[in-house]
Amino acid sequence: METIKNRRSIRKYKSEEVQAELLNQLLETAARAQTMGNLQLYSVVVTRDEGMKERLAPAHFNQPMVKGAPVVLTFCADFNRTTQWCLNRKADPGYDNFLSFMNAASDALLLCQNFCNLAEEKGLGICYLGTTIYNAGQIIDILNLPRLVVPVATITVGWPDECPPQTDRLPLESFVHEESYHDYTPADIDRYYSPH
Repeated sequence: METIKNRRSIRKYKSEEVQAELLNQLLETAARAQTMGNLQLYSVVVTRDEGMKERLAPAHFNQPMVKGAPVVLTFCADFNRTTQWCLNRKADPGYDNFLSFMNAASDALLLCQNFCNLAEEKGLGICYLGTTIYNAGQIIDILNLPRLVVPVATITVGWPDECPPQTDRLPLESFVHEESYHDYTPADIDRYYSPH
């Protein structure tokens, strides 16, 4: 629990390589994440090549950690693989819909979060890039993602070369609702979002 409580986004990395064996161990362990129907509706594209990072950078608003990190991971909602499995068995997959996308996106994000926790336990630094959703089309083209594969999260990974301060988090009472959702008053909003 202490690793998670002390986590921070790392945007500067040492030039030291993240060994493929370690990365694969972390991804394999992360795949024990909860998954809808045990289908594992995700794929991960591992980017180490400098040229590929250069191509990905504009899709992430040219944030320097995209090119500066030894590894960039793109977590994708993937119903292509399961669709192919069905088609190869002459079954109608029926996965080309919003519900299936939400299931696959949830699977991919659960995998991603497991990976992040495991990576930080090993001393690696990570940064979650929210830009993936904004520029999914660009990323699809760059990574040659087929139909029914959509990027939902990108993580930069490497050995930290900084220890920035932690960012604030909202207090528990602002997002936990007992029994049913209780809407916020203007005073609640002011209290939750006031500088501490």
